[in-house]
Amino acid sequence: MGAEKVVAVARPALSRTGHWRIPCAGSSGPLLGAFCVAALALSCRGPLSDACDEVGKCAPSMTGDASLEGSSEASACDPTKDPKDEPCVLDNAYGVFVAAPVGLDAGTNAGDSGAAGADGTSSRPYATIGQALANLGKKTRVYVCAGLYGEQVHVTASVSLYGGLSCAPGASGRAWRYSGASAHVLSPSPAPALSVSDVASGTVTIEDMWFASPDATTAGASSIAALVASSSVHLVRVALTAGSGAPGAVGAGGSMNPNYAVSAPDGGPQVWGYTSGLFGATSGGTGGINQCLHYGSSAGGHGGLGCGLGVGTAGSASPPAPVTRAGSDGEPMGASVAGDAGALVIVLANDPGADGVAGSAGAAAPPQTYGTLSPSGWTPSSGGDGAPGGPGQGGAGATDPLNGQCGSTTQDIGGGGGGSGGCGGAGGQGGGGGGASVALAGIDSAIDLAACTLVTAAGGAGGAGGAGQEGQAGGIGGDDATFAGMHAAGAPGGNGAGGCGGAGGTGGLSVGILESGALVTTDAATTQGTRIGAAGAGGAPGPVGRHGVGVLVTTGSGHMPVRDRRGQRNSRPRDLPREGGEES
Repeated sequence: MGAEKVVAVARPALSRTGHWRIPCAGSSGPLLGAFCVAALALSCRGPLSDACDEVGKCAPSMTGDASLEGSSEASACDPTKDPKDEPCVLDNAYGVFVAAPVGLDAGTNAGDSGAAGADGTSSRPYATIGQALANLGKKTRVYVCAGLYGEQVHVTASVSLYGGLSCAPGASGRAWRYSGASAHVLSPSPAPALSVSDVASGTVTIEDMWFASPDATTAGASSIAALVASSSVHLVRVALTAGSGAPGAVGAGGSMNPNYAVSAPDGGPQVWGYTSGLFGATSGGTGGINQCLHYGSSAGGHGGLGCGLGVGTAGSASPPAPVTRAGSDGEPMGASVAGDAGALVIVLANDPGADGVAGSAGAAAPPQTYGTLSPSGWTPSSGGDGAPGGPGQGGAGATDPLNGQCGSTTQDIGGGGGGSGGCGGAGGQGGGGGGASVALAGIDSAIDLAACTLVTAAGGAGGAGGAGQEGQAGGIGGDDATFAGMHAAGAPGGNGAGGCGGAGGTGGLSVGILESGALVTTDAATTQGTRIGAAGAGGAPGPVGRHGVGVLVTTGSGHMPVRDRRGQRNSRPRDLPREGGEES
């Protein structure tokens, strides 16, 4: 079976509820799969299963070592019953015996249990349940003496596990009898103390046992006492105790996967020099180009050169940065641009680039979605990642200071390139979901519980979202300030917006039963014996990254309507000699 999303109509409080079920939001949704996933805080009820292929008759025995052969009372024993109702089934003919080295009172309980001579008989029992399951042969029963078992029990075949037994040694051998004292299985790690999986035929029966998993320790990990997948299981007088879920991991900040690594490129200076003693300007400065690592790009405009065609070019950004104030759209001085109502206006100054716009904050998991249940366990929902900030627009390439003044003999090298806009900061990652505390998880299974006890602890808190990366400062405009004649600096690029913070992770569940496609039957005794811990709180969202801080620019008066401009631009090419016969 595939993993299933846990969904609910609303997000209820998950603590101290007696019976809570998450209804299925639909079986045909692309995220929900074919089965409804449910969580509830109760369980238990149903008939005893038969003893599978247990056949034959046994004589009554209190030690378990007596042979069945030749017994005159063999016909009086019913091998399909459990030890509580039929003591004679505690015989080597029907099952394998287990006794822990340490009893519930911390005293020696198993004699030669676990020694080299242990063979699973009542007089030489195995030390672990795992040993017994691995050496069943044709038998289908495991008799477990009351004691402490530090292991994880994995069941993959139809078998019956019977606890509630004492096995004190005596002069005539070990006396196995039903006492009602549960065998305690303590998982040494947060993995389920009991797992039953892929039992294709028959029913797994477990009576008078206690399975407990400790607190989860890895970020976002869950503590599940028992996990049943694709199997039929019958539990009688079984206690399942889960530890606390672990808090979710804090989302990584945007700086851990940055959108930029170095400073935004500045605009280039003008190109000029002397050839055979004659001064000559080759070109205006080139605009800086900034390709962000993951998202966005920005470029400054090129500087202009020429008395008639010396208007610089505009800066740019992808995605475009919105213009929020006049004189901050990366347009060069002298350019004609559309103003309000479509009227053309003349740009009065080389404009800096507009700052980038912030992206969207990370989205929390939908209120109805808590996580995913699969045969490998429970995966809580993480918060969504924050979006990166937008890049700043590139600054204008400066217009030649003598644009439109072709009769001048003043030496001039034109305009410098505009600085590139800064990249937006990377968004912070979403926080990890908090681990769950679950007594019993069932997937595609039929689970019947009678007089059971389900106990959970607190769910883990969701992890906080990661902080967004700070936006990158825009590059400065280029200019050769060493030139003594006329020149103009390119405009600086706009600053990148800070990345948005990630959303906090979902708080961990605390439920008695978490099921996906499982049919669970329960009784009133189980409901009364169920104690649920507190649900974990959701994680806090990560903070937005600070906006990039670049060069502070004071612009001119903005843009001027074309009709108010005094004088006309001279369209003659710059071909007149400057002072000293030099050209620029």
